[in-house]
Order: sequence, then C-alpha cells, then structure tokens
Amino acid sequence: MASETRIDALLTNFSDGDMRALRDALGVLGRSAIPGDPVNDSGSALVMSGAYDETALRAGRAAAMEDRRPWCFCVPASERALVAAAAQAREGRMLLLPPESRELKRVLSALVEDAKEWSSGKAAFSGLRRLEASFAWKTREVDVSRVCRRFARLLSEAGFYADRSEEDECALALEEALVNSIEHGNLGLDSSLRPDDMAMEDRYEAERERRLADPAFGDRLVRAELLMEGGEAKITIEDEGEGFDTSGIVEGPSGLDVSGKGFWLIKKPFDEAEYDAKGSKLTLVRRRPRSP
Repeated sequence: MASETRIDALLTNFSDGDMRALRDALGVLGRSAIPGDPVNDSGSALVMSGAYDETALRAGRAAAMEDRRPWCFCVPASERALVAAAAQAREGRMLLLPPESRELKRVLSALVEDAKEWSSGKAAFSGLRRLEASFAWKTREVDVSRVCRRFARLLSEAGFYADRSEEDECALALEEALVNSIEHGNLGLDSSLRPDDMAMEDRYEAERERRLADPAFGDRLVRAELLMEGGEAKITIEDEGEGFDTSGIVEGPSGLDVSGKGFWLIKKPFDEAEYDAKGSKLTLVRRRPRSP
C-alpha cells in the first residue's frame, strides 16, 4: 500500500517561542514544518500564519487571497477581539495559541484535506457533465462559512471561475445570501434592529442567539440545491421564513441597503440572481466562461 503523501506546513510571522512550540507539536503529529515567507516559499502544501494584532491579521488575510494553498491564522487565546476577527476570516481557518493538542490535530486534519482538494480538484472535475446535490440544515446547525467556501471551490474546480479572487467573490456572495436566509428568513430578525451603535449591535446578537436556541426558530430548515450541467451552474437557497417584499430590490450598489439583503453583492459573481415572489427562495445562475 502506498504511503500517505507528506504534507509540510510553512510557518510565518510567529514569535520565536510560538514557532518552536508549534513545530514541536506538529512533529508529534508526524508533520514537518518550516519557517519561511509565503511569497518566496511556495513548496509547502499549507500555510500557518501568526497574527498578534489586527494589522498582522489583515495582512495575512490579504496574502491568503493571493495564495491557492489553505491557510490557518494562529492568534493568542487571550486576545478576545482578535480571536473573534480571526474566526470570521473566510480566507482561512483559525487556531488558538498556545496550541492545544486535540484542537491542533483537528485543524491540521482539515487543512490537509483542503490541500488535497486543491491539488486534485482540477483533474477530478475536468470531465464533469452533470452534478446534482441537495442539502437541508437546521438553522442552528449550519456552518455558513464552510458551506459557502465549499460550494465556491466546487464551482471553481469545475471551471466556472477563473481565479482565486473570483472564487472568493462567489463565497462571499453565497455567505451573504445564506446569512440572509438564516437571520432575516428563519430567525425573523429585522435588519433595522442592527444599527451602527455598538450597544444595539450587542442586543441584535443577543436576540439572534436567543432565537437560535428556540426550537421554533432554530429548528427551521434552510435548504440549498446545486445543479451543474453542461456550461451552467444553478444554486438555489430557500428558507422557511415569511419572506420579504422583493419589489424594493435595487440591483446596483445601492441595493446593499435594501432590506439588508445585499442583493448587489450577492448578484455580482453570478450571471443571474432572482428571488421568488414570496422572497424566501433565491436562484443563482453562473455560466462557464468561454475559452479564448
């Protein structure tokens, strides 16, 4: 039986102490790690980047968008605001410092799978003729960021997006759409309850968590269907909420302010985007670009 391909990690932007601790911990798990610069060191299959403040995290996220390898942002567990920011980073995964063995193993396993998908994806989907899948999640259980990144990656691997930046736009659009279905659809939260005032923001989040824990809201289903056939990919996202008045949608950038739906952002990476009459089902269509 052939041995498993070794997956090396590139470690960047760590303090000396954290670098040693992470290398030792990875070594215990049978993985090698080398320090380096992601721009100049492209041989490793994945990147783990230290981020000790917001500036470093923003820089890491920007670098990850230009790098097709999977990334993990490692942040001090004591920095709560930074942990929250890293948890929302759709460009990579997150690991708390100092690394706890079980969590490091879980994150590393996910990164290894990501790396394998990147290396094999294009070949796996080069002959795709038809693919159809349907999903249904309870509102309180769906992992929004992971689902959207996987959908976007699949479309990219099937040739519907040309580069990482287009794929990221797709993931962001899907995340906006799915969050809308969850928060404004199944949870029935009004976007007007989420003003710029921080205290009101906290109240919005508290109400969101309360409704997620309430089976009357949290057990509602959000459904997604994917159909790729020929040169077209179609995604539908549907919630069990009461819907909204779709007549107010504006398709230009000002549509970001309409009913909290961010329609312009959602439509941008797709050729077609349309809600049904009720406003609880969104259909997105992307056509494969023609080869020059």
